[in-house]
Amino acid sequence: MNKKVDFLPFKVGTVFNPIDLQSLDLRPKFKTIEIKYPSRLNAMALDPSKIAANDNLQYSPGEIILKIQIYKKVKVSIIDNGGIIIDEKSKRHSLIKHATLLMRKALNVSDGYGIEVENENEIRHAGLGSSSGLISSVACAINEIYGNPISPDDLIQYLAQNHGEEIDGEPNLLSPVQCIGGSAAAGLSSGGLIVLAGKNRVIAHMNIGNEYAAVIGIPSDFKELDSQDLLKEEIKNFDKFIQCGKKYGSLISYRMLHSVLPAMTQGDIRPLGDLVFDYRFDMGSIENCSYCYSRLPEIAQSIRFLKEDGVADMLAISSVGPAFFAITKQPEKCSEIFQREGMVTHTAEIDNQRYQVLNRSIFTKKL
Repeated sequence: MNKKVDFLPFKVGTVFNPIDLQSLDLRPKFKTIEIKYPSRLNAMALDPSKIAANDNLQYSPGEIILKIQIYKKVKVSIIDNGGIIIDEKSKRHSLIKHATLLMRKALNVSDGYGIEVENENEIRHAGLGSSSGLISSVACAINEIYGNPISPDDLIQYLAQNHGEEIDGEPNLLSPVQCIGGSAAAGLSSGGLIVLAGKNRVIAHMNIGNEYAAVIGIPSDFKELDSQDLLKEEIKNFDKFIQCGKKYGSLISYRMLHSVLPAMTQGDIRPLGDLVFDYRFDMGSIENCSYCYSRLPEIAQSIRFLKEDGVADMLAISSVGPAFFAITKQPEKCSEIFQREGMVTHTAEIDNQRYQVLNRSIFTKKL
Protein backbone atom coordinates (compact mmCIF):
# COMPACT_ATOMS: atom_id res chain seq x y z
CA MET A 1 0.00 0.00 0.00
CA ASN A 2 1.17 3.53 -0.78
CA LYS A 3 1.94 5.73 2.22
CA LYS A 4 2.04 9.51 1.89
CA VAL A 5 3.13 12.04 4.48
CA ASP A 6 4.29 14.90 2.24
CA PHE A 7 2.55 17.42 0.00
CA LEU A 8 4.26 16.49 -3.27
CA PRO A 9 2.22 15.62 -6.37
CA PHE A 10 1.16 12.04 -7.00
CA LYS A 11 0.01 10.01 -9.99
CA VAL A 12 -3.63 10.09 -11.12
CA GLY A 13 -5.45 7.01 -9.86
CA THR A 14 -3.19 6.35 -6.87
CA VAL A 15 -4.95 4.70 -3.92
CA PHE A 16 -3.48 5.52 -0.52
CA ASN A 17 -6.32 4.17 1.60
CA PRO A 18 -8.00 1.14 0.01
CA ILE A 19 -11.46 -0.19 0.73
CA ASP A 20 -12.25 -3.86 1.32
CA LEU A 21 -15.32 -5.21 -0.45
CA GLN A 22 -14.44 -8.81 0.43
CA SER A 23 -13.64 -9.71 -3.18
CA LEU A 24 -17.18 -9.45 -4.46
CA ASP A 25 -17.65 -10.63 -8.04
CA LEU A 26 -19.29 -7.47 -9.30
CA ARG A 27 -20.98 -7.08 -12.65
CA PRO A 28 -22.67 -3.94 -13.92
CA LYS A 29 -26.42 -3.89 -13.33
CA PHE A 30 -27.03 -1.04 -15.75
CA LYS A 31 -25.71 -0.06 -19.15
CA THR A 32 -26.00 3.67 -18.50
CA ILE A 33 -26.58 5.87 -15.46
CA GLU A 34 -27.13 9.62 -15.44
CA ILE A 35 -27.17 11.56 -12.16
CA LYS A 36 -27.60 15.14 -10.98
CA TYR A 37 -25.17 16.06 -8.20
CA PRO A 38 -25.46 19.07 -5.82
CA SER A 39 -22.74 21.48 -4.74
CA ARG A 40 -21.67 22.28 -1.21
CA LEU A 41 -20.67 25.27 0.83
CA ASN A 42 -18.13 24.67 3.61
CA ALA A 43 -19.22 26.82 6.56
CA MET A 44 -16.35 25.97 8.93
CA ALA A 45 -13.90 23.40 10.24
CA LEU A 46 -14.35 22.10 13.77
CA ASP A 47 -10.60 22.00 14.43
CA PRO A 48 -8.51 23.73 11.73
CA SER A 49 -5.24 22.54 13.27
CA LYS A 50 -5.89 19.08 11.87
CA ILE A 51 -5.44 20.12 8.23
CA ALA A 52 -1.78 20.99 8.72
CA ALA A 53 -0.21 17.51 8.74
CA ASN A 54 -0.54 14.88 6.03
CA ASP A 55 -1.18 11.51 7.69
CA ASN A 56 -1.53 9.48 4.48
CA LEU A 57 -4.33 11.80 3.29
CA GLN A 58 -6.40 11.09 6.42
CA TYR A 59 -7.64 14.42 7.76
CA SER A 60 -9.91 14.81 10.78
CA PRO A 61 -10.72 18.50 11.34
CA GLY A 62 -14.43 17.89 10.83
CA GLU A 63 -16.56 20.35 8.93
CA ILE A 64 -20.03 21.79 8.55
CA ILE A 65 -21.47 22.01 5.05
CA LEU A 66 -24.60 23.27 3.38
CA LYS A 67 -25.94 21.71 0.22
CA ILE A 68 -27.17 23.94 -2.61
CA GLN A 69 -29.02 23.55 -5.88
CA ILE A 70 -26.06 24.19 -8.15
CA TYR A 71 -25.67 20.95 -10.05
CA LYS A 72 -23.40 19.03 -12.31
CA LYS A 73 -24.72 16.19 -14.42
CA VAL A 74 -22.75 13.00 -14.94
CA LYS A 75 -23.49 10.23 -17.41
CA VAL A 76 -21.55 6.96 -17.26
CA SER A 77 -21.98 4.16 -19.79
CA ILE A 78 -20.41 0.71 -19.95
CA ILE A 79 -18.39 0.30 -23.15
CA ASP A 80 -16.96 -2.83 -24.70
CA ASN A 81 -13.31 -1.95 -25.26
CA GLY A 82 -12.31 -1.79 -21.59
CA GLY A 83 -11.01 1.77 -21.87
CA ILE A 84 -11.94 5.08 -20.28
CA ILE A 85 -13.34 7.50 -22.83
CA ILE A 86 -14.11 10.98 -21.50
CA ASP A 87 -16.24 13.26 -23.65
CA GLU A 88 -14.22 16.14 -25.08
CA LYS A 89 -16.70 18.72 -23.80
CA SER A 90 -16.21 17.56 -20.21
CA LYS A 91 -13.75 19.72 -18.30
CA ARG A 92 -10.95 18.58 -15.96
CA HIS A 93 -10.20 15.18 -17.45
CA SER A 94 -7.53 14.33 -14.87
CA LEU A 95 -10.07 14.48 -12.04
CA ILE A 96 -12.62 12.44 -13.97
CA LYS A 97 -9.97 9.83 -14.71
CA HIS A 98 -8.84 9.80 -11.07
CA ALA A 99 -12.38 9.15 -9.86
CA THR A 100 -12.81 6.38 -12.42
CA LEU A 101 -9.58 4.63 -11.48
CA LEU A 102 -10.39 4.91 -7.77
CA MET A 103 -13.70 3.17 -8.37
CA ARG A 104 -12.21 0.50 -10.60
CA LYS A 105 -9.76 -0.38 -7.83
CA ALA A 106 -12.35 -0.24 -5.07
CA LEU A 107 -14.79 -2.43 -6.97
CA ASN A 108 -12.06 -4.68 -8.40
CA VAL A 109 -13.47 -4.43 -11.94
CA SER A 110 -11.98 -3.80 -15.37
CA ASP A 111 -15.03 -2.63 -17.30
CA GLY A 112 -14.72 0.18 -19.81
CA TYR A 113 -16.57 3.48 -19.33
CA GLY A 114 -17.77 6.32 -21.46
CA ILE A 115 -18.13 9.42 -19.29
CA GLU A 116 -19.84 12.75 -19.93
CA VAL A 117 -19.89 15.58 -17.37
CA GLU A 118 -21.78 18.85 -17.69
CA ASN A 119 -19.54 21.15 -15.64
CA GLU A 120 -18.64 23.88 -18.09
CA ASN A 121 -19.83 26.74 -15.86
CA GLU A 122 -18.06 25.81 -12.63
CA ILE A 123 -15.57 28.08 -10.86
CA ARG A 124 -12.37 26.35 -9.76
CA HIS A 125 -10.69 26.84 -6.39
CA ALA A 126 -13.10 29.47 -5.08
CA GLY A 127 -14.33 27.44 -2.09
CA LEU A 128 -17.34 25.71 -3.67
CA GLY A 129 -15.88 22.22 -3.78
CA SER A 130 -15.68 21.99 -7.55
CA SER A 131 -12.81 19.48 -7.53
CA SER A 132 -14.07 17.15 -4.82
CA GLY A 133 -17.61 17.48 -6.15
CA LEU A 134 -16.52 16.39 -9.62
CA ILE A 135 -14.65 13.36 -8.28
CA SER A 136 -17.55 12.43 -6.01
CA SER A 137 -20.19 12.76 -8.71
CA VAL A 138 -18.32 10.50 -11.13
CA ALA A 139 -17.63 7.97 -8.37
CA CYS A 140 -21.29 7.91 -7.31
CA ALA A 141 -22.43 7.33 -10.89
CA ILE A 142 -20.05 4.38 -11.24
CA ASN A 143 -21.19 2.99 -7.88
CA GLU A 144 -24.78 3.21 -9.18
CA ILE A 145 -23.84 1.19 -12.26
CA TYR A 146 -23.08 -1.76 -9.96
CA GLY A 147 -26.05 -1.32 -7.63
CA ASN A 148 -24.24 0.73 -4.96
CA PRO A 149 -22.09 -1.99 -3.38
CA ILE A 150 -20.08 0.66 -1.50
CA SER A 151 -22.11 2.17 1.35
CA PRO A 152 -22.46 5.96 1.57
CA ASP A 153 -20.36 6.18 4.76
CA ASP A 154 -17.55 4.11 3.29
CA LEU A 155 -17.62 5.91 -0.06
CA ILE A 156 -17.41 9.33 1.62
CA GLN A 157 -14.35 8.23 3.55
CA TYR A 158 -12.72 6.46 0.60
CA LEU A 159 -13.02 9.49 -1.68
CA ALA A 160 -11.84 11.93 0.99
CA GLN A 161 -8.80 9.83 1.86
CA ASN A 162 -7.69 9.41 -1.75
CA HIS A 163 -8.37 12.95 -2.93
CA GLY A 164 -6.25 15.03 -5.27
CA GLU A 165 -6.66 18.12 -7.44
CA GLU A 166 -5.42 18.79 -10.93
CA ILE A 167 -2.20 20.64 -11.69
CA ASP A 168 -2.17 22.89 -14.74
CA GLY A 169 -0.01 21.39 -17.48
CA GLU A 170 0.38 18.04 -15.66
CA PRO A 171 -2.48 15.78 -16.83
CA ASN A 172 -1.09 12.68 -15.10
CA LEU A 173 -0.34 14.25 -11.70
CA LEU A 174 -2.50 15.54 -8.85
CA SER A 175 -1.83 17.80 -5.90
CA PRO A 176 -2.56 16.27 -2.46
CA VAL A 177 -4.95 19.01 -1.37
CA GLN A 178 -6.62 18.27 1.97
CA CYS A 179 -10.13 16.83 1.77
CA ILE A 180 -12.53 16.42 4.69
CA GLY A 181 -15.38 14.72 2.80
CA GLY A 182 -17.97 17.47 2.46
CA SER A 183 -18.58 17.21 -1.27
CA ALA A 184 -19.04 13.45 -1.09
CA ALA A 185 -21.37 13.86 1.89
CA ALA A 186 -23.38 16.44 -0.05
CA GLY A 187 -24.35 13.83 -2.62
CA LEU A 188 -24.52 10.80 -0.36
CA SER A 189 -26.31 12.19 2.72
CA SER A 190 -29.73 13.73 3.04
CA GLY A 191 -30.28 17.13 4.61
CA GLY A 192 -29.33 20.61 3.54
CA LEU A 193 -27.07 20.93 6.59
CA ILE A 194 -24.51 18.20 7.33
CA VAL A 195 -21.91 17.85 10.11
CA LEU A 196 -18.84 15.66 9.63
CA ALA A 197 -16.41 14.76 12.41
CA GLY A 198 -13.44 12.49 12.98
CA LYS A 199 -12.16 10.89 9.82
CA ASN A 200 -14.81 11.93 7.34
CA ARG A 201 -17.89 10.57 9.12
CA VAL A 202 -21.33 12.21 9.01
CA ILE A 203 -22.58 12.59 12.58
CA ALA A 204 -25.62 14.85 12.11
CA HIS A 205 -27.81 16.31 9.39
CA MET A 206 -31.04 18.26 9.10
CA ASN A 207 -33.37 19.66 6.48
CA ILE A 208 -33.47 23.41 5.96
CA GLY A 209 -36.80 25.04 5.15
CA ASN A 210 -37.49 26.60 1.77
CA GLU A 211 -37.81 30.03 3.41
CA TYR A 212 -34.02 30.12 3.30
CA ALA A 213 -31.78 30.69 0.29
CA ALA A 214 -28.04 30.80 -0.17
CA VAL A 215 -26.48 33.95 -1.62
CA ILE A 216 -22.94 33.42 -2.86
CA GLY A 217 -20.57 36.26 -3.65
CA ILE A 218 -17.26 35.88 -5.48
CA PRO A 219 -15.00 38.94 -5.75
CA SER A 220 -15.05 40.16 -9.33
CA ASP A 221 -11.27 40.64 -9.38
CA PHE A 222 -10.54 37.09 -8.18
CA LYS A 223 -8.07 35.29 -10.43
CA GLU A 224 -8.46 31.54 -10.63
CA LEU A 225 -5.32 29.85 -9.28
CA ASP A 226 -3.74 26.44 -9.77
CA SER A 227 -4.26 23.95 -6.92
CA GLN A 228 -0.53 23.34 -6.44
CA ASP A 229 0.15 27.08 -6.16
CA LEU A 230 -2.67 27.46 -3.63
CA LEU A 231 -1.40 24.55 -1.58
CA LYS A 232 2.09 26.05 -1.44
CA GLU A 233 0.64 29.29 -0.08
CA GLU A 234 -1.49 27.42 2.44
CA ILE A 235 1.52 25.50 3.73
CA LYS A 236 3.21 28.83 4.49
CA ASN A 237 0.24 29.64 6.75
CA PHE A 238 -0.14 26.29 8.51
CA ASP A 239 1.05 27.74 11.82
CA LYS A 240 -1.96 30.09 11.86
CA PHE A 241 -4.41 27.21 11.42
CA ILE A 242 -2.65 25.23 14.15
CA GLN A 243 -2.79 28.15 16.58
CA CYS A 244 -6.48 28.74 15.82
CA GLY A 245 -7.33 25.10 16.48
CA LYS A 246 -5.38 24.97 19.71
CA LYS A 247 -6.93 28.18 20.99
CA TYR A 248 -10.55 27.60 20.03
CA GLY A 249 -10.98 23.87 19.32
CA SER A 250 -12.31 23.00 22.78
CA LEU A 251 -14.72 25.94 22.81
CA ILE A 252 -16.04 25.04 19.36
CA SER A 253 -16.56 21.43 20.44
CA TYR A 254 -18.44 22.50 23.58
CA ARG A 255 -20.75 24.80 21.65
CA MET A 256 -21.35 22.14 19.01
CA LEU A 257 -22.34 19.56 21.64
CA HIS A 258 -24.44 21.73 23.94
CA SER A 259 -25.88 24.33 21.56
CA VAL A 260 -25.65 23.52 17.85
CA LEU A 261 -26.52 19.81 17.80
CA PRO A 262 -29.51 20.14 20.16
CA ALA A 263 -30.85 23.03 18.06
CA MET A 264 -30.46 20.95 14.91
CA THR A 265 -32.82 18.33 16.35
CA GLN A 266 -35.44 21.08 16.41
CA GLY A 267 -34.65 22.34 12.93
CA ASP A 268 -33.05 25.57 14.17
CA ILE A 269 -29.88 26.78 12.37
CA ARG A 270 -29.42 30.00 14.34
CA PRO A 271 -27.04 28.66 17.04
CA LEU A 272 -24.92 27.22 14.26
CA GLY A 273 -25.04 30.55 12.47
CA ASP A 274 -23.75 32.23 15.62
CA LEU A 275 -20.87 29.75 15.95
CA VAL A 276 -19.92 29.98 12.28
CA PHE A 277 -19.89 33.77 12.46
CA ASP A 278 -17.75 33.84 15.59
CA TYR A 279 -15.29 31.35 14.08
CA ARG A 280 -14.96 33.07 10.74
CA PHE A 281 -15.08 36.72 11.77
CA ASP A 282 -13.72 36.82 15.33
CA MET A 283 -11.54 33.72 15.85
CA GLY A 284 -9.22 34.59 13.00
CA SER A 285 -10.43 32.21 10.30
CA ILE A 286 -10.98 34.83 7.60
CA GLU A 287 -7.63 36.43 8.29
CA ASN A 288 -5.94 33.01 8.20
CA CYS A 289 -7.51 32.23 4.83
CA SER A 290 -6.54 35.54 3.21
CA TYR A 291 -3.50 33.91 1.59
CA CYS A 292 -5.80 32.91 -1.26
CA TYR A 293 -7.26 36.41 -1.70
CA SER A 294 -5.84 39.38 0.18
CA ARG A 295 -9.07 41.41 0.38
CA LEU A 296 -10.98 38.81 2.43
CA PRO A 297 -10.66 40.71 5.76
CA GLU A 298 -11.60 44.01 4.15
CA ILE A 299 -14.77 42.60 2.57
CA ALA A 300 -15.64 40.73 5.76
CA GLN A 301 -15.51 43.91 7.82
CA SER A 302 -17.82 45.66 5.37
CA ILE A 303 -20.51 42.95 5.33
CA ARG A 304 -20.45 41.61 8.90
CA PHE A 305 -23.47 43.77 9.77
CA LEU A 306 -25.62 41.39 7.71
CA LYS A 307 -25.31 38.82 10.49
CA GLU A 308 -25.16 41.27 13.37
CA ASP A 309 -28.38 42.97 12.19
CA GLY A 310 -30.19 39.69 11.55
CA VAL A 311 -30.41 40.00 7.76
CA ALA A 312 -28.58 36.67 7.40
CA ASP A 313 -28.82 33.76 9.84
CA MET A 314 -25.42 32.54 8.66
CA LEU A 315 -22.58 34.50 7.09
CA ALA A 316 -19.17 33.07 6.20
CA ILE A 317 -16.60 32.34 3.58
CA SER A 318 -16.82 28.90 2.03
CA SER A 319 -13.78 26.72 2.75
CA VAL A 320 -10.78 29.08 2.44
CA GLY A 321 -12.63 31.43 0.09
CA PRO A 322 -12.67 33.70 -1.71
CA ALA A 323 -16.41 33.03 -1.98
CA PHE A 324 -18.58 34.52 0.75
CA PHE A 325 -22.06 33.20 1.38
CA ALA A 326 -25.16 34.09 3.38
CA ILE A 327 -27.97 31.77 4.42
CA THR A 328 -30.88 34.15 4.59
CA LYS A 329 -34.59 34.80 4.30
CA GLN A 330 -33.72 38.12 2.60
CA PRO A 331 -31.66 37.08 -0.44
CA GLU A 332 -32.27 40.29 -2.36
CA LYS A 333 -30.82 42.41 0.45
CA CYS A 334 -27.76 40.17 0.85
CA SER A 335 -27.18 40.09 -2.89
CA GLU A 336 -27.36 43.89 -3.04
CA ILE A 337 -24.76 44.26 -0.30
CA PHE A 338 -22.46 41.64 -1.82
CA GLN A 339 -22.62 43.42 -5.18
CA ARG A 340 -21.92 46.75 -3.52
CA GLU A 341 -18.69 45.23 -2.21
CA GLY A 342 -17.60 44.23 -5.71
CA MET A 343 -18.77 40.64 -5.76
CA VAL A 344 -20.50 38.70 -8.51
CA THR A 345 -23.49 37.02 -6.89
CA HIS A 346 -25.40 33.79 -7.35
CA THR A 347 -28.56 32.87 -5.45
CA ALA A 348 -29.36 29.19 -4.96
CA GLU A 349 -32.02 27.23 -3.13
CA ILE A 350 -31.02 24.75 -0.42
CA ASP A 351 -31.03 21.10 -1.49
CA ASN A 352 -32.15 18.59 1.16
CA GLN A 353 -31.84 15.50 -1.03
CA ARG A 354 -29.07 13.10 -1.97
CA TYR A 355 -27.88 13.09 -5.58
CA GLN A 356 -30.67 12.17 -7.98
CA VAL A 357 -30.68 9.48 -10.66
CA LEU A 358 -32.11 11.07 -13.80
CA ASN A 359 -31.93 8.12 -16.18
CA ARG A 360 -30.80 4.52 -16.18
CA SER A 361 -30.83 1.92 -18.93
CA ILE A 362 -30.42 -1.84 -18.73
CA PHE A 363 -28.51 -4.12 -21.04
CA THR A 364 -30.39 -5.42 -24.05
CA LYS A 365 -28.46 -8.69 -23.88
CA LYS A 366 -26.85 -10.54 -21.02
CA LEU A 367 -23.19 -9.82 -20.36
